Amino acid sequence: MTFALVCIGMIVGLGVIALIANKFDKGEDVIEQGHDCSTCTAADEGSCKIHCLLEEKKKSEK
Repeated sequence: MTFALVCIGMIVGLGVIALIANKFDKGEDVIEQGHDCSTCTAADEGSCKIHCLLEEKKKSEK
């Protein structure tokens, strides 16, 4: 029983540490966008996004 209480206490402690770190984080995360896929012919079906992501992955592997 003591082991379970220690484990729960450690999880709560990690949660508190994460909460405090999140409050003091002033980082500016930048979201980078890929190329424009507005000319994709499959845009009407909704599969254009998947196709563009696959093409972008192939280009980044080269």
